[in-house]
Amino acid sequence: MMTLRSLGFLAAALCAAASPAVAQRGAPRNEGPSGPPKVLVVPGVRAGASAFLLTNYAETKPLVAGQMDFKHYHTSAEIEGWMRKWAQEHPDFVELVSVGKSFGGRDIWQLTLTSRKTGKDTDKPAAFFEGGRHSGEITATESALYLAWYLIENYGKDADVTRLLDTKAVYVKPMNNPDGSDMYRLTAQSNRSTVRPYDDDGDGLLDEDPPEDLDGDGFIRQMRKFVGAGKGDAVVDTLDKSGRLMRRVGAGRGDYLLLAEGIDNDGDGRVNEDGIGGLDLHRNYPENWRPMREATGRGWVQGGAGEYPLSETETRAVVLFLMTHPNVSAVNSMDTAVPMMLRPPSTCEETECMYPADLKFFQHFDSVGIAKTAYPWAGDVYRVYNTRGGVNPITGDSARPGPLFGHGPDFGYFQYGAIWYGDELWNGGREKDYNKDGRVDEYEVLRFCDEDYGGKCFKAWTKFNAGGTLGEVEVGGMNPKFWSQNPPPEWLEKWARNEAMFNLYLAQSLPQVEIVSITSAPVKLVKGATAKADSATHEVKVTVRNSGRLPTALEMAKRVKIVRPDMITARAGTPDTRMIGRAPEFWLNGGETRVITLRLKAGPSAEDRKLNLRLTSTRGGMVDKEHQIAP
Repeated sequence: MMTLRSLGFLAAALCAAASPAVAQRGAPRNEGPSGPPKVLVVPGVRAGASAFLLTNYAETKPLVAGQMDFKHYHTSAEIEGWMRKWAQEHPDFVELVSVGKSFGGRDIWQLTLTSRKTGKDTDKPAAFFEGGRHSGEITATESALYLAWYLIENYGKDADVTRLLDTKAVYVKPMNNPDGSDMYRLTAQSNRSTVRPYDDDGDGLLDEDPPEDLDGDGFIRQMRKFVGAGKGDAVVDTLDKSGRLMRRVGAGRGDYLLLAEGIDNDGDGRVNEDGIGGLDLHRNYPENWRPMREATGRGWVQGGAGEYPLSETETRAVVLFLMTHPNVSAVNSMDTAVPMMLRPPSTCEETECMYPADLKFFQHFDSVGIAKTAYPWAGDVYRVYNTRGGVNPITGDSARPGPLFGHGPDFGYFQYGAIWYGDELWNGGREKDYNKDGRVDEYEVLRFCDEDYGGKCFKAWTKFNAGGTLGEVEVGGMNPKFWSQNPPPEWLEKWARNEAMFNLYLAQSLPQVEIVSITSAPVKLVKGATAKADSATHEVKVTVRNSGRLPTALEMAKRVKIVRPDMITARAGTPDTRMIGRAPEFWLNGGETRVITLRLKAGPSAEDRKLNLRLTSTRGGMVDKEHQIAP
């Protein structure tokens, strides 16, 4: 139901559509019946518009209605529809749950994939995969959805998939941020993350100057305005003889101003400086959180951090779910677009702040990830991510390591003690290094677009009168949604599948405890040179194994006490049989087999000597096995 406040936003937006700048808009993609244009109302109270024209993107249309394909971007309604369908059709191994509410009050849906016939999900080793935290990084959503679809389609058909869901649990959340994701898919707008209103420019107003689709093509592209030598921040790149490509050179060094498409809504002389939202769900985690502003002017700050750690309901939902599901050993909360296998640490050198044994696992997964995805980079945020480009393209300075605070992978490892990746998908069209210099620059991206994509990723610069202080500008540039930030839909499946196969490998690497064998014998009492069997006291030897690749606890998990030690307990048919001493506690490395010894006082009857032995491991699962003690 639309509230009076929502109607006020809508009225404001439609009034804005009659302004001089916007009156010239065509709307070839904003299709609909006659009458008032269809709009999406973004939740939140803000000084600027909250209602935006719906855009009928061809890229969000399935090839055949009602059939699954990964050659289009699924809307939130479509994703929810598929998840409900899967849960209804496969109740024996698919469960759909709401794990929280978005800023706008929408359900955040998550799948639990595991065979109910073989036990509860919480009694099994588990992995967690998530996409859609950042509004525009929708390739990550598609990869999470692909993994869920692949597992559901192949359960009972493929031996490896069947074994996985029989013995482990896989939690999949395709869309962590439905508010921002819908705005991205359904309108020309975009933002970094949550749509919660925020004062980006510090003028006391919230979201008062978002960008505009001036030419009505459904995309917020770039604007360039010629201002004269030494007055701008960009130049026409001479490598491109067509004059399409712009290169940023820094303020006061160019002859063009290069801006995002839009106007100066608040009249402060700046364009698009306070758009929708401004916080970042991936800077809102509690590990090494830093505020967005601090009092001294000399401390560390972090853009997008939020008011306090876990201030955002979407992030809080992730952390609360995981803290109440410590059976999760491996996580990938995916983003877009570098591309890179991205992991901790984010604020320190890996050799200084990670346990060497844990680091070896991450390095192993780095190499596997590159093999499965062909990404050019894998490694930590602090060094590898920040130095991967070699030099700053504007200043020419060498890239240096640097901290990123409140980051998910750091929470995942340092507080949750798990293997945690935050992989970045898609490469912005950086497919060919034509000059073989080891990097793919924007000219090579444009060339690849021309030669391999028919130039469809670029819109020619077109003159437009933006009015106000801007006056005449040119609007054009790369497709921001389905090229720069995400692949064209016809290339989507490859990127979604390759990342999903890496995540499948993570899930298959989970620890898995097993009871291999059990033996028992009476304890012999030795008095002097005489040994006599004690018929009541028995020694039970249990051979246990972790058949998984990962240990039942990383070293960091032991340190932060996120999981309990593995344990074997024994229950008998009658209370006359009891364990002597405490249940043994231990940890199992990946592939390790160990013999665990218990002592019991057993009664004389067969029922007294009937044991149920339980091997429990927070992250390795739970196994029961019967054993009869011989008289």
